[in-house]
Amino acid sequence: MDQSRLQACTAELQQLLARLASADGEVADLRSALEPLLALAGSGALATPLAWGDIPGGRYFTEGGLRRYADLEQAFARFRIEATGGAAPALRKLRGEDA
Repeated sequence: MDQSRLQACTAELQQLLARLASADGEVADLRSALEPLLALAGSGALATPLAWGDIPGGRYFTEGGLRRYADLEQAFARFRIEATGGAAPALRKLRGEDA
């Protein structure tokens, strides 16, 4: 697990959640659901990759109305990928990122 990537994704997601939560109750609910996990990830205490389904909040995008916030959805996806162990080296190479 790349802690620096995870912490960067955590910070990005926290900033978006903080900005949008006051205007949208569904974002506030997502923020509440993620808060304990974001605190662990942000502090570096999340040392073992989680299972995809152990990260709450995906349903807010698939079943709820949060798809209208593309930047929030992308930040959530990046966080989820890092929290589950990160992108595979082949995918990072395909994206043109450092492997």
